[in-house]
Amino acid sequence: MSCYGGSRDMSTTAPVSVVTGAAGFIASHLCEALLARGHQVVGIDGFTDTYDVNQKRGNADELAGSDRFRMVEGHLMELDIDSILDGADYIFHLAARAGVREGWTPKNFEHYMRDNSRSTQRLADAALRAQVKLFSFASTSSIYGFNPQLPTPETHSLEPRSFYAMSKSLDEQVLTAYHRLFNLPTVILRYYTLFGPRQRPDMLVHIGLKAIAMGQPLTIYGDGEQTRELTYVHDAVDAQVHVLDALPIGEIFNIGSGPTASVNELVAEMEGVVGKSADRVYADRHPADQLHSQADTSKARTVLGFDPTTTIHEGVKAEYDWMCQTVLR
Repeated sequence: MSCYGGSRDMSTTAPVSVVTGAAGFIASHLCEALLARGHQVVGIDGFTDTYDVNQKRGNADELAGSDRFRMVEGHLMELDIDSILDGADYIFHLAARAGVREGWTPKNFEHYMRDNSRSTQRLADAALRAQVKLFSFASTSSIYGFNPQLPTPETHSLEPRSFYAMSKSLDEQVLTAYHRLFNLPTVILRYYTLFGPRQRPDMLVHIGLKAIAMGQPLTIYGDGEQTRELTYVHDAVDAQVHVLDALPIGEIFNIGSGPTASVNELVAEMEGVVGKSADRVYADRHPADQLHSQADTSKARTVLGFDPTTTIHEGVKAEYDWMCQTVLR
Protein backbone atom coordinates (compact mmCIF):
# COMPACT_ATOMS: atom_id res chain seq x y z
CA MET A 1 0.00 0.00 0.00
CA SER A 2 1.25 3.50 -0.78
CA CYS A 3 -0.26 6.88 0.02
CA TYR A 4 0.24 10.32 -1.42
CA GLY A 5 -1.51 13.68 -1.43
CA GLY A 6 -2.74 15.67 1.53
CA SER A 7 -2.58 14.44 5.10
CA ARG A 8 -5.76 13.32 6.84
CA ASP A 9 -6.64 15.57 9.76
CA MET A 10 -9.34 13.81 11.77
CA SER A 11 -9.55 16.71 14.23
CA THR A 12 -11.60 18.70 11.73
CA THR A 13 -15.40 18.55 11.66
CA ALA A 14 -15.41 18.24 7.86
CA PRO A 15 -17.15 15.09 6.58
CA VAL A 16 -14.85 12.30 5.44
CA SER A 17 -15.71 10.58 2.17
CA VAL A 18 -13.94 7.51 0.81
CA VAL A 19 -14.04 7.13 -2.98
CA THR A 20 -12.91 3.91 -4.63
CA GLY A 21 -11.55 3.98 -8.17
CA ALA A 22 -10.65 7.58 -7.38
CA ALA A 23 -8.20 8.00 -10.25
CA GLY A 24 -10.76 6.81 -12.78
CA PHE A 25 -13.17 8.52 -15.13
CA ILE A 26 -16.24 9.26 -13.00
CA ALA A 27 -14.64 8.98 -9.56
CA SER A 28 -11.96 11.61 -10.19
CA HIS A 29 -14.71 14.12 -11.03
CA LEU A 30 -16.64 13.02 -7.94
CA CYS A 31 -13.59 13.58 -5.75
CA GLU A 32 -13.36 17.14 -7.07
CA ALA A 33 -17.06 17.73 -6.35
CA LEU A 34 -16.72 16.42 -2.78
CA LEU A 35 -13.64 18.56 -2.17
CA ALA A 36 -15.58 21.58 -3.44
CA ARG A 37 -18.24 20.81 -0.81
CA GLY A 38 -15.60 20.92 1.94
CA HIS A 39 -15.17 17.18 2.46
CA GLN A 40 -11.97 15.43 3.33
CA VAL A 41 -11.58 12.81 0.63
CA VAL A 42 -9.68 9.55 0.83
CA GLY A 43 -9.26 8.03 -2.61
CA ILE A 44 -8.51 4.36 -3.21
CA ASP A 45 -7.21 3.10 -6.54
CA GLY A 46 -5.38 -0.04 -7.60
CA PHE A 47 -4.07 1.57 -10.81
CA THR A 48 -4.74 -1.69 -12.64
CA ASP A 49 -3.88 -2.13 -16.31
CA THR A 50 -7.48 -2.22 -17.55
CA TYR A 51 -6.60 0.96 -19.47
CA ASP A 52 -3.77 3.49 -19.69
CA VAL A 53 -2.32 3.83 -16.21
CA ASN A 54 -0.72 7.15 -17.17
CA GLN A 55 -4.18 8.64 -17.73
CA LYS A 56 -5.17 7.54 -14.24
CA ARG A 57 -1.95 8.94 -12.79
CA GLY A 58 -2.71 12.28 -14.41
CA ASN A 59 -6.15 12.35 -12.79
CA ALA A 60 -4.62 11.48 -9.41
CA ASP A 61 -1.98 14.19 -9.73
CA GLU A 62 -4.71 16.79 -10.21
CA LEU A 63 -6.44 15.67 -7.03
CA ALA A 64 -3.20 15.55 -5.02
CA GLY A 65 -3.02 19.34 -5.22
CA SER A 66 -5.62 19.57 -2.43
CA ASP A 67 -4.48 19.28 1.19
CA ARG A 68 -7.85 17.64 1.96
CA PHE A 69 -7.23 14.75 -0.43
CA ARG A 70 -5.26 11.58 0.24
CA MET A 71 -4.77 8.78 -2.26
CA VAL A 72 -4.27 5.22 -1.08
CA GLU A 73 -2.82 2.99 -3.79
CA GLY A 74 -3.69 -0.68 -3.67
CA HIS A 75 -6.28 -3.33 -4.52
CA LEU A 76 -9.38 -3.65 -2.34
CA MET A 77 -8.62 -7.35 -1.89
CA GLU A 78 -5.23 -6.57 -0.38
CA LEU A 79 -5.56 -3.31 1.54
CA ASP A 80 -6.19 -2.93 5.27
CA ILE A 81 -9.64 -1.46 4.63
CA ASP A 82 -10.54 -1.08 8.30
CA SER A 83 -7.73 1.41 8.85
CA ILE A 84 -8.65 3.33 5.70
CA LEU A 85 -12.29 3.63 6.78
CA ASP A 86 -11.44 4.73 10.32
CA GLY A 87 -13.47 7.89 10.85
CA ALA A 88 -15.17 7.73 7.45
CA ASP A 89 -18.70 9.08 7.06
CA TYR A 90 -19.50 8.12 3.46
CA ILE A 91 -18.34 5.55 0.91
CA PHE A 92 -18.70 6.01 -2.83
CA HIS A 93 -17.77 2.70 -4.44
CA LEU A 94 -16.92 3.27 -8.12
CA ALA A 95 -13.91 0.96 -8.51
CA ALA A 96 -14.60 -1.82 -11.01
CA ARG A 97 -13.29 -3.78 -13.95
CA ALA A 98 -15.51 -2.49 -16.76
CA GLY A 99 -16.16 -3.56 -20.35
CA VAL A 100 -18.68 -5.98 -21.87
CA ARG A 101 -16.45 -7.54 -24.55
CA GLU A 102 -13.93 -9.49 -22.49
CA GLY A 103 -13.57 -13.04 -23.78
CA TRP A 104 -15.46 -15.87 -22.06
CA THR A 105 -12.46 -17.50 -20.43
CA PRO A 106 -11.91 -18.69 -16.85
CA LYS A 107 -9.11 -16.13 -16.47
CA ASN A 108 -11.34 -13.20 -17.44
CA PHE A 109 -14.17 -14.45 -15.25
CA GLU A 110 -11.80 -14.59 -12.29
CA HIS A 111 -10.64 -11.02 -13.00
CA TYR A 112 -14.25 -9.76 -12.83
CA MET A 113 -15.01 -11.74 -9.71
CA ARG A 114 -11.92 -10.48 -7.89
CA ASP A 115 -11.97 -6.87 -9.05
CA ASN A 116 -15.73 -6.42 -8.73
CA SER A 117 -17.73 -8.87 -6.64
CA ARG A 118 -15.21 -10.08 -4.08
CA SER A 119 -13.88 -6.55 -3.62
CA THR A 120 -17.39 -5.19 -3.12
CA GLN A 121 -18.21 -7.82 -0.50
CA ARG A 122 -14.95 -7.15 1.39
CA LEU A 123 -15.59 -3.40 1.33
CA ALA A 124 -19.17 -3.92 2.54
CA ASP A 125 -17.93 -5.92 5.52
CA ALA A 126 -15.52 -3.15 6.47
CA ALA A 127 -18.21 -0.50 5.95
CA LEU A 128 -20.42 -2.28 8.50
CA ARG A 129 -17.62 -2.23 11.05
CA ALA A 130 -16.96 1.45 10.34
CA GLN A 131 -20.68 2.29 10.74
CA VAL A 132 -20.72 4.64 7.74
CA LYS A 133 -23.76 6.76 6.99
CA LEU A 134 -23.85 5.91 3.28
CA PHE A 135 -22.53 3.23 0.93
CA SER A 136 -23.23 4.51 -2.59
CA PHE A 137 -22.59 1.95 -5.33
CA ALA A 138 -22.10 2.64 -9.05
CA SER A 139 -23.83 -0.06 -11.09
CA THR A 140 -24.69 -0.25 -14.78
CA SER A 141 -27.63 -0.40 -17.17
CA SER A 142 -25.91 -3.42 -18.77
CA ILE A 143 -27.57 -5.63 -16.17
CA TYR A 144 -30.95 -5.15 -17.94
CA GLY A 145 -29.72 -7.29 -20.82
CA PHE A 146 -29.87 -7.30 -24.59
CA ASN A 147 -33.17 -5.65 -25.49
CA PRO A 148 -35.17 -4.47 -22.45
CA GLN A 149 -38.46 -2.62 -22.29
CA LEU A 150 -37.96 1.06 -23.19
CA PRO A 151 -37.75 3.28 -21.28
CA THR A 152 -36.49 0.82 -18.68
CA PRO A 153 -37.69 1.15 -15.06
CA GLU A 154 -35.65 0.02 -12.07
CA THR A 155 -38.13 -2.82 -11.51
CA HIS A 156 -37.28 -4.44 -14.86
CA SER A 157 -35.94 -8.00 -14.81
CA LEU A 158 -32.15 -8.39 -14.89
CA GLU A 159 -30.65 -10.38 -17.77
CA PRO A 160 -26.89 -9.67 -17.82
CA ARG A 161 -25.00 -11.00 -20.85
CA SER A 162 -21.35 -10.22 -20.04
CA PHE A 163 -18.98 -10.99 -17.19
CA TYR A 164 -19.03 -7.28 -16.34
CA ALA A 165 -22.82 -7.09 -16.12
CA MET A 166 -23.01 -10.40 -14.25
CA SER A 167 -20.54 -9.21 -11.63
CA LYS A 168 -22.40 -5.92 -11.20
CA SER A 169 -25.68 -7.77 -10.78
CA LEU A 170 -24.06 -9.95 -8.12
CA ASP A 171 -22.64 -6.85 -6.42
CA GLU A 172 -26.14 -5.38 -6.25
CA GLN A 173 -27.52 -8.56 -4.71
CA VAL A 174 -24.72 -8.66 -2.13
CA LEU A 175 -25.28 -5.04 -1.12
CA THR A 176 -29.06 -5.41 -1.03
CA ALA A 177 -28.67 -8.40 1.28
CA TYR A 178 -26.25 -6.48 3.51
CA HIS A 179 -28.78 -3.66 3.70
CA ARG A 180 -31.74 -5.90 4.53
CA LEU A 181 -29.90 -8.18 6.95
CA PHE A 182 -27.41 -5.85 8.61
CA ASN A 183 -28.72 -2.32 7.85
CA LEU A 184 -25.79 -1.31 5.66
CA PRO A 185 -26.97 2.11 4.34
CA THR A 186 -26.79 1.39 0.63
CA VAL A 187 -27.89 3.35 -2.43
CA ILE A 188 -27.39 1.94 -5.93
CA LEU A 189 -27.07 4.04 -9.09
CA ARG A 190 -27.40 2.28 -12.44
CA TYR A 191 -25.50 4.42 -14.91
CA TYR A 192 -26.24 4.51 -18.62
CA THR A 193 -23.54 5.05 -21.29
CA LEU A 194 -21.12 7.61 -19.90
CA PHE A 195 -19.06 10.18 -21.78
CA GLY A 196 -17.17 13.40 -21.15
CA PRO A 197 -13.67 14.58 -20.16
CA ARG A 198 -11.36 11.81 -18.81
CA GLN A 199 -13.42 9.09 -20.49
CA ARG A 200 -11.75 5.69 -20.67
CA PRO A 201 -9.91 5.21 -23.99
CA ASP A 202 -11.88 2.01 -24.73
CA MET A 203 -15.23 3.82 -24.89
CA LEU A 204 -16.96 4.90 -28.11
CA VAL A 205 -16.78 8.70 -27.91
CA HIS A 206 -13.09 8.63 -26.98
CA ILE A 207 -12.32 6.09 -29.72
CA GLY A 208 -14.40 7.99 -32.27
CA LEU A 209 -13.03 11.45 -31.59
CA LYS A 210 -9.45 10.18 -31.68
CA ALA A 211 -9.98 8.24 -34.92
CA ILE A 212 -11.69 11.16 -36.66
CA ALA A 213 -9.09 13.70 -35.50
CA MET A 214 -6.19 11.47 -36.60
CA GLY A 215 -7.75 10.31 -39.85
CA GLN A 216 -7.89 6.67 -38.78
CA PRO A 217 -10.64 4.11 -39.54
CA LEU A 218 -13.47 3.99 -37.01
CA THR A 219 -14.96 0.52 -36.51
CA ILE A 220 -18.70 0.45 -35.81
CA TYR A 221 -20.05 -2.88 -34.58
CA GLY A 222 -23.38 -3.72 -36.17
CA ASP A 223 -25.26 -1.39 -38.53
CA GLY A 224 -24.89 1.62 -36.24
CA GLU A 225 -28.63 1.91 -35.70
CA GLN A 226 -28.44 0.58 -32.15
CA THR A 227 -29.35 3.38 -29.74
CA ARG A 228 -27.93 4.50 -26.43
CA GLU A 229 -29.04 6.77 -23.63
CA LEU A 230 -26.00 8.89 -22.88
CA THR A 231 -24.92 10.21 -19.48
CA TYR A 232 -22.57 13.15 -19.26
CA VAL A 233 -20.00 12.65 -16.52
CA HIS A 234 -20.92 15.80 -14.60
CA ASP A 235 -24.56 14.66 -14.56
CA ALA A 236 -23.36 11.31 -13.17
CA VAL A 237 -21.49 13.13 -10.41
CA ASP A 238 -24.46 15.41 -9.77
CA ALA A 239 -26.56 12.30 -9.10
CA GLN A 240 -24.05 11.17 -6.46
CA VAL A 241 -24.20 14.59 -4.80
CA HIS A 242 -28.01 14.39 -4.75
CA VAL A 243 -27.73 10.99 -3.08
CA LEU A 244 -25.48 12.54 -0.44
CA ASP A 245 -28.06 15.24 0.25
CA ALA A 246 -31.18 13.04 0.18
CA LEU A 247 -29.76 9.81 1.70
CA PRO A 248 -32.50 7.59 0.15
CA ILE A 249 -31.18 4.50 1.89
CA GLY A 250 -32.05 1.15 0.32
CA GLU A 251 -33.11 2.62 -3.02
CA ILE A 252 -31.98 1.93 -6.61
CA PHE A 253 -31.97 4.61 -9.32
CA ASN A 254 -31.45 4.75 -13.08
CA ILE A 255 -29.14 7.61 -14.03
CA GLY A 256 -29.02 9.01 -17.56
CA SER A 257 -28.79 12.50 -19.01
CA GLY A 258 -31.91 12.08 -21.12
CA PRO A 259 -30.79 12.30 -24.75
CA THR A 260 -30.68 9.09 -26.79
CA ALA A 261 -28.90 8.66 -30.10
CA SER A 262 -28.01 5.91 -32.52
CA VAL A 263 -24.34 5.12 -32.90
CA ASN A 264 -24.48 6.60 -36.41
CA GLU A 265 -26.00 9.82 -35.05
CA LEU A 266 -23.37 9.98 -32.32
CA VAL A 267 -20.58 9.57 -34.87
CA ALA A 268 -22.13 12.36 -36.94
CA GLU A 269 -22.10 14.57 -33.83
CA MET A 270 -18.42 13.76 -33.35
CA GLU A 271 -17.72 14.61 -36.99
CA GLY A 272 -19.33 18.00 -36.49
CA VAL A 273 -17.28 18.74 -33.35
CA VAL A 274 -13.96 17.70 -34.93
CA GLY A 275 -14.77 19.23 -38.32
CA LYS A 276 -13.81 16.12 -40.29
CA SER A 277 -15.59 13.09 -41.70
CA ALA A 278 -15.11 9.66 -40.15
CA ASP A 279 -13.71 6.73 -42.11
CA ARG A 280 -16.47 4.35 -41.01
CA VAL A 281 -15.84 0.60 -41.08
CA TYR A 282 -18.81 -1.61 -40.19
CA ALA A 283 -18.19 -4.97 -38.48
CA ASP A 284 -20.31 -7.72 -36.92
CA ARG A 285 -22.20 -6.72 -33.79
CA HIS A 286 -20.81 -8.13 -30.55
CA PRO A 287 -23.33 -10.50 -28.89
CA ALA A 288 -22.87 -8.86 -25.45
CA ASP A 289 -23.82 -5.39 -26.73
CA GLN A 290 -27.28 -4.05 -25.97
CA LEU A 291 -29.43 -3.33 -28.99
CA HIS A 292 -31.14 -0.31 -27.43
CA SER A 293 -31.04 1.50 -24.09
CA GLN A 294 -33.22 4.23 -22.65
CA ALA A 295 -33.58 4.99 -18.97
CA ASP A 296 -36.75 5.68 -17.08
CA THR A 297 -35.29 8.31 -14.73
CA SER A 298 -38.59 9.43 -13.20
CA LYS A 299 -37.67 7.95 -9.81
CA ALA A 300 -34.34 9.81 -9.67
CA ARG A 301 -36.04 13.03 -10.72
CA THR A 302 -38.75 12.68 -8.07
CA VAL A 303 -36.76 11.33 -5.13
CA LEU A 304 -33.35 12.92 -5.74
CA GLY A 305 -34.34 16.07 -7.59
CA PHE A 306 -32.02 14.89 -10.39
CA ASP A 307 -32.40 17.24 -13.36
CA PRO A 308 -29.67 16.78 -16.01
CA THR A 309 -29.41 19.40 -18.72
CA THR A 310 -26.27 18.56 -20.73
CA THR A 311 -26.86 18.06 -24.46
CA ILE A 312 -25.01 15.49 -26.53
CA HIS A 313 -23.25 18.27 -28.45
CA GLU A 314 -22.10 20.01 -25.28
CA GLY A 315 -20.80 16.78 -23.81
CA VAL A 316 -18.98 15.64 -26.95
CA LYS A 317 -17.39 19.07 -27.36
CA ALA A 318 -16.25 19.10 -23.73
CA GLU A 319 -14.66 15.67 -24.19
CA TYR A 320 -12.95 16.73 -27.42
CA ASP A 321 -11.58 19.90 -25.80
CA TRP A 322 -10.11 17.76 -23.01
CA MET A 323 -8.63 15.33 -25.51
CA CYS A 324 -7.01 18.18 -27.44
CA GLN A 325 -5.26 19.24 -24.24
CA THR A 326 -4.17 15.74 -23.25
CA VAL A 327 -4.50 12.81 -25.65
CA LEU A 328 -4.13 14.62 -28.99
CA ARG A 329 -1.27 16.96 -28.16
